[in-house]
Amino acid sequence: MSTRSQLTKDLNESVKSLLGKNIKILRKTLVKLEKNDKKTENRVMVFSPCRLFFLTAKVPTRIDFHFHYLEIQKIESKKSNQLVLSVMGIDRTLVLYPSQISEAVPMSRVDPDMAACLEVDGMLSTLASALLVIYPSVPITNIIRKIELVPEKRLEQLLTEISPAATGTFSGVGPCCGFSTQYACMCDFHGLPYRDEVAWDIDTIYLSHNSKELSLKDFEHLDQRDLVPIVSALEHNTWFTKLRAGHIRLSHEALDRILQVIRRSLSLEELYLDNLGLRGDFAHKLSLSLLANPHSHLHSLDLSNNLIEDKGIGHLSHVFGRLPTGLVKLNFSSCGLSCKGVNQLSHALLSNPNMFSTLAHLDLSGNSLKDDLNNLCNFLAQPNCIAHLDVSGTDATLEHLFGALLRGCTTHLTNLNISKNKFASKKGKEVPPSFKQFFTSSLNLKFLNFSGCCLPLDALKNLLLGLACNESTEGLALDLSNNNLSASGAHVIESCIHGVRCLGQLDLNENNFDVELATMITAIGKNKSLKHLNLGRNLANMKQKHVVVIMEALVQMIQEDDCILQSLSLADSKLKTDIFSLINALGSNQCLQSIDISGNMMGDAGARLLAKALQINTKLKNMVFDRNNITLQGYSDIAYALESNFTLRYMPFPVFDVQHCMKASAERTDLIMRRIQELIHRNVTPKRQYHSQALRLQQGFLLTSTQQMVDRLVLQTQDSIAVLSQVPAENNELLEETQGLISDAENVKQLLHRLNEVALKGDEDDLNGTGPIDIKLQQCAIELHSTCAAFIQRTIENMMTCAIRECPHVLEDSQTQQDIAKICRAKSTMPIEFVNNTIVEQAGTEIINKIKELNLMTAAHLSDKITDEVIECLSRSHKAIVGDSRASIRKRSSTPDVLRTRSRLSSDALKSEAGGMSPTDCSLPNSTDQSPMLEYLNLATPHMSSKRKSLYGRKLRPQSVVDSSEGLSADDIPDLLPKSAEESQDSVSDLPAGGSGQVLMHLVKTRPKRAKTRAPTRPMLRGSTSDTEQSSSKDSSAIAEGLDSFFVKPSPAPSISSSLMNAPRSQSSDNLRKASPLPILKGDKSQKPPASPLLNSEAEESASPSPVPDHTKQTVLSTKSETPSPSNTAKGSSKIKDGIRKPPPIAPKPRPWSMFTGDKVSGELSLVSDGGSSSTTSDANTPDSVDALDESTDSGLVIDSSEAEKQEAKEEAAKRQSNKL
Repeated sequence: MSTRSQLTKDLNESVKSLLGKNIKILRKTLVKLEKNDKKTENRVMVFSPCRLFFLTAKVPTRIDFHFHYLEIQKIESKKSNQLVLSVMGIDRTLVLYPSQISEAVPMSRVDPDMAACLEVDGMLSTLASALLVIYPSVPITNIIRKIELVPEKRLEQLLTEISPAATGTFSGVGPCCGFSTQYACMCDFHGLPYRDEVAWDIDTIYLSHNSKELSLKDFEHLDQRDLVPIVSALEHNTWFTKLRAGHIRLSHEALDRILQVIRRSLSLEELYLDNLGLRGDFAHKLSLSLLANPHSHLHSLDLSNNLIEDKGIGHLSHVFGRLPTGLVKLNFSSCGLSCKGVNQLSHALLSNPNMFSTLAHLDLSGNSLKDDLNNLCNFLAQPNCIAHLDVSGTDATLEHLFGALLRGCTTHLTNLNISKNKFASKKGKEVPPSFKQFFTSSLNLKFLNFSGCCLPLDALKNLLLGLACNESTEGLALDLSNNNLSASGAHVIESCIHGVRCLGQLDLNENNFDVELATMITAIGKNKSLKHLNLGRNLANMKQKHVVVIMEALVQMIQEDDCILQSLSLADSKLKTDIFSLINALGSNQCLQSIDISGNMMGDAGARLLAKALQINTKLKNMVFDRNNITLQGYSDIAYALESNFTLRYMPFPVFDVQHCMKASAERTDLIMRRIQELIHRNVTPKRQYHSQALRLQQGFLLTSTQQMVDRLVLQTQDSIAVLSQVPAENNELLEETQGLISDAENVKQLLHRLNEVALKGDEDDLNGTGPIDIKLQQCAIELHSTCAAFIQRTIENMMTCAIRECPHVLEDSQTQQDIAKICRAKSTMPIEFVNNTIVEQAGTEIINKIKELNLMTAAHLSDKITDEVIECLSRSHKAIVGDSRASIRKRSSTPDVLRTRSRLSSDALKSEAGGMSPTDCSLPNSTDQSPMLEYLNLATPHMSSKRKSLYGRKLRPQSVVDSSEGLSADDIPDLLPKSAEESQDSVSDLPAGGSGQVLMHLVKTRPKRAKTRAPTRPMLRGSTSDTEQSSSKDSSAIAEGLDSFFVKPSPAPSISSSLMNAPRSQSSDNLRKASPLPILKGDKSQKPPASPLLNSEAEESASPSPVPDHTKQTVLSTKSETPSPSNTAKGSSKIKDGIRKPPPIAPKPRPWSMFTGDKVSGELSLVSDGGSSSTTSDANTPDSVDALDESTDSGLVIDSSEAEKQEAKEEAAKRQSNKL
């Protein structure tokens, strides 16, 4: 009904100018508003999209009052010409009567009562239409709870008339079920500004992710008041089913709106209010809100980290016992609950039968539950569907808990967290049987957390044995960290872990296993279901010698051929250089895909080794290595290594180490880290790998030592054949067989290459895309493209049919239909290149790479086994040729110690050489007449053992010079120098036979020794003069010659005299001093100066042993040491008269040696050696040799001729005493 006839033109213009252009006018009606005294006043009733305005009926008009549609609490129309509104905030009921209809309408045609009824229905229709635009999927009865119309069919007719089907208007619902419109409505309701960014985020981000969870964290940057309309918009929104408001600050008004949403919402299912600082009063209000909404669908409630305490949980428990639909998830972690509150909650859960079939997640962690939990145990003992149970950190009695779990939670329970709880069982008391039976009976257990429980050994044993008997579950993640299991726990794990086949992940972090961790690791390696292992924080405070053993066991485990371990964590172990062995093993490792070596402080040296490993590793995908004290140089090495690595895909940004690098050079750090991230991003995209690098790597593993060993065996066997060929022809069969083995030995060196030629002969076809797999993939791509094209065509036809059915008038022309269909086909064509790229390039790349990897592994295994067999056959044939004897024991070379390696004989060789044969009997015929080529081969290569290294040993990268802080040792460098006649004097050979006539000599007797600073406390031993001893000494003179000089106690260090300098010196000791890279350590005890200058004034004695031709006893000549003066150093030595050196001229006192640095001051006298070199370059100029110099110089005392005579008398007495001995 038009109201233009009832409103004057001036009044209409006044209403428009008053409301302005921003308010859309839906309807204007002139009504009579009843007052309290039953009188009426004329008012203009204006409907806008969200509000209802009442204006005066005068010009100029003004707003009398207004209210929001959501403030309407009740609509009543019991009379046809009356409309009654109850509005929140208005203390009186609004009774409205439509004004009389216009005189232009004939009264005979329209009944006045009917006209008034139509006017009331029109007002109700406008109001319902406005609410339908705001809340399109919510009935008006849910927004305005009380609507009373007489007759009752009047409301149904009204709603039918405004439905989209009846009006023909299909307005879109809008993104997220019209949340933006509802948000604007709520901004108008609360009188707050409308934020465009909020609407854009909801309509764009949430819609694109199809997210049903509204997180207030996304709008935390707004003012607290701006969060109120966002929350209020959820009251009648049907898109969002979750509200997350945790870990932010919320005002009381925002919390009240959350409670209002709970009272009114019909779609909210999950509510997360964790860590909001809520108290027990809020829990009480929450319970009232839940009771006010009988149609609520809320099934998940999270109030963790809010101190609601027992009082708050008591209010909620009354509601939980009445919920008709039950609950799915309850989280009351760290809510300050005690056993009383938990028992109240458990009683409510027991009283609601729906809870047994709905509750799947229960979290009570962080509450103090020391007393009895009878109600909780009773609930858990009933058959239920709990899948996640968390009672960590509650001090609950675990023995009673497992009895309840065994009876009711074995079917559905998947996650069980009981960490930080202590076992109440006393030491020596048995663990209840239900503990073990639960782990045996559990059907779906996937995660088990016993961290920080201080597990008794019996409980640990029952846990592992129970899991070992469980055949229903698999892939279990077991957390035993921080239990201080120590060595005893390691023994228990070692004895039980191999049988736990359901185990997929094991966390043994921080358990103080000590050295027993090595054997435990070996046992863990036997478990063929474990894929993830965490051993962090077990090696931080362990002894160095134990760490080495453990790392060797760990490297041995991951290098096994049947190892299936995929991830390994050694985080925060502080291994430093001990981790180098593991890093060296990563290069050839074929099982690990993820490794965490953070917190080990390996430095740039470790980064360099890690870079070497990454260059050849083809399996590692994830790597964490922060907190290792790596500088820019180390990261530069890693960036360089990633250029050659195409498999590493995830490497977290090393924040801690990069901080220090940024301080040193920010720009260079940025460039290096950018390059690393670019290379990681490159590896994420699949790329076809041609395993030429992997082939060369396998060849290196298999042939590095194999070829040298095979060549050595072949040469030895050929020499033996040459000797055996001179024997009559009865050994021809053996020789022919040996010749065949030699031929196989030559071929086996190229076997791996030949096998890979067979396996990789399709590489050229793969490059051209003509391989059989590529052809099949291309055919699949073509077939898939045809199928997709046909599917798209059918979809277009169905769409056109639907369009013609909906819009027949527009699409009645066939030409129009054809044009539209043609455009649709052009728009929806799938390129063949896209299908080829998806099938051939991406899926095909992964398939072909895997095939090549398997072929390479097969070829390597086959070549390795055949090579072992060839070496074994050659060894047996060589034994048969030489009369079942082995090669003579290799004598130690006379190469200086710094270039000498130790002879490493295999256990088999030692067993075969223990048969009682002498070294001369074991030597090969014609062993001294070797060819020059063979001699060169023996001298220029390291000594090889008779048994080849295992593949495990060959895959390990040798120890680098950066692996040790002390540099190279003499055992790490092979023999590279040829033998000489002089060096043969110093070589340690076998002891001579009894009648050989050789005299034992003490080779290091002439080495300078430290001067004595104290008088001897033991009396000097005197020889026996009995006839029996003399006769026995004569009988054994042939055997014991030289023993007295060999084992005689050395006299004090000799001085630098002409007799000493002319005596032959030990070349090994000289060369060791010259070439050894070991620095003189500070604080070495050998560098300590004499204790007192007075003691240093005593003269030193020295002895120069020399063998006597007639095999008599060796005599020792004691001479007085003397420091050469600068004038005498030019001549080489001072004069000697009658075996006694004259005292030197007075020399200034030099600065003594420092026990910290070992350096001398510039004012110290220089010593000149035989060759005229200064003391700074002489190999004898060491702290030990300086102590052997004349102590008169150090003491600063002048030695006159009388004192020299006294020294001479003492030496003569010592000489006579030695002759008596």
